[in-house]
Amino acid sequence: MNYSNAMALTLSVVFLTACGGGGGGGGAEVSPFQPVPTVPPATPPVAAFSVLTAAEAPGIKDAAAVYAVEENRVLQAAVVTYDLTTATATGAPNTFAGVNADIDDADASVPEINAHLTIDGIGGYADDGKQINATLRLRGHSSRLAAQKSYRIKLANSAAAWRGEKTLQFNKHPYDLARFRNKLAFDLFRDIPHIPSLRTQFVKMSITNKDANGAQYASSDFGLFTHVEKMGKEYLAARGLPTTGNIYKAEDFDFQPNVKLALDQSGKVINKVNFELVLSLEADNNNHQKLVAMLAELNSPTGNFDTIFARYFDRGNYLTWLATSILFGNRDTINQNFALYQPLESDKFYFLPWDYDGAFGFEDQPDQKAAGSLYAPYQLTIGNWWGVGLHKRFIEDPKNLADLKQAVNDIHDAYLTEGKIKAKVDHYKALVQPHVAVVPDLTELPVLSNDRLVEWDVEASRIASAVRKNRDHFFATLEAPMPFFQAATQQAASTLLTWDAAVDLQGDAVSYIVRVSTTPDFSSADIVNASSTATELGIAKLSPGVYYMKVTARDSKGIVQNAFDRSEVGGKTYHGVFRFEVI
Repeated sequence: MNYSNAMALTLSVVFLTACGGGGGGGGAEVSPFQPVPTVPPATPPVAAFSVLTAAEAPGIKDAAAVYAVEENRVLQAAVVTYDLTTATATGAPNTFAGVNADIDDADASVPEINAHLTIDGIGGYADDGKQINATLRLRGHSSRLAAQKSYRIKLANSAAAWRGEKTLQFNKHPYDLARFRNKLAFDLFRDIPHIPSLRTQFVKMSITNKDANGAQYASSDFGLFTHVEKMGKEYLAARGLPTTGNIYKAEDFDFQPNVKLALDQSGKVINKVNFELVLSLEADNNNHQKLVAMLAELNSPTGNFDTIFARYFDRGNYLTWLATSILFGNRDTINQNFALYQPLESDKFYFLPWDYDGAFGFEDQPDQKAAGSLYAPYQLTIGNWWGVGLHKRFIEDPKNLADLKQAVNDIHDAYLTEGKIKAKVDHYKALVQPHVAVVPDLTELPVLSNDRLVEWDVEASRIASAVRKNRDHFFATLEAPMPFFQAATQQAASTLLTWDAAVDLQGDAVSYIVRVSTTPDFSSADIVNASSTATELGIAKLSPGVYYMKVTARDSKGIVQNAFDRSEVGGKTYHGVFRFEVI
């Protein structure tokens, strides 16, 4: 996952000279929410749609047989890498060290080396007698920057598949202290209707490196990984679905039309490199006209949202994806960490889950908590998804919000009780502990103390209560207005401060407190400190310099909310603060 993109929205406005944006919280920030109650509010009234009783669409109906070969053990994988003898673009052969140095996944050049894979035990991948049966490269986004890497192993065309899979994805999840958050999510998804899961296994992997002449130069235990099934044609085939559909994995996708998604007249991608900066093509039938049509209709100011939503999305699937994102606490799903499956003969786009190593209370993991607020306060609420047009238009309709509240409660009570999650957590702890207790994983755990295993055990146990807490917080914060964007523009003899209207889902009247200072934490005297019921404020022309603006929305009940914007100053993040410069 890419934690730095947890809120990957930008405001394209020319300011005096715009010097910052995003979200962050100064020391004087007003708490935007009431204290979270120890018990959730009463279950909302029964809505017109229930994810528990609605029929599942065939495209997302998971089959239990898919997971029949899952083990309650840690698989043992051995990989031998071979340095390539063919020259790369720079004239030097790729090496294992070169693979690990590939920290920029946006590069056109991806270092890859030949390899041989075996997996021991029943259901493993026996030695096929070939010297080389696969290739190996890095995978992931921000995880590439970690000391421990994640790897993609792609079996050769001439090699047999492993359990119907030719592309194996071994994830280290280096930032997750527990090392099993992602597997927990996908194992839970198996039981939840309207959303499919992915096959996962714990794997301990050793890697032996050989040079181009076959001489061994290094060998090491690389510790514990989680293999996660690739979403592609093999994924579809395993579930008895036609392999002619498209699967798009979000890389930087916010349901807006994008010039990078350009197609030719037949619907084929013109520039695959550019396209995949927005959406990776996990399965590609070479016709993406329905994607472009969906984005155009979804963003049309004249279209009826209910009609458009019903045409392109499945209500049960969408509600389940959003409700589980809330319950699991997977905030990093604004523009990435999900996929869309679009069958060939259908207009529907079904949400598929992806990447949950930052879920289940990750923001309260000791190292994350000590480093400061990982998320702006609004990101811990439904406001996290407010900046994406699809989600905003859905949530702002009272009948949709009622359905979402019911889905959150129903899915929690039927599939995600604390007792059920604790049973899985206890099982994972028994499997994982022997591997995190030794190097290389022990020394690389993201801990604060020298009692590494004690800290790991406390964190791993804490995960069991995270879903319940996320449910309680969702209901406790629904009364807050939604976040918004701020701006500042220069007039002939004045400065105009503006901001979007903060929508209150209950229809409460909203007013604003507007502050401007020369320091991001507002420790210096305010240049502006005013109240307004409008969404703009004209002030006397400011002298040249850098300024910080913070608008706080307050509803008629006194509940407050800050803006999407954030400013990064001196290595610190100030949520809700917009930085601008007067020249």
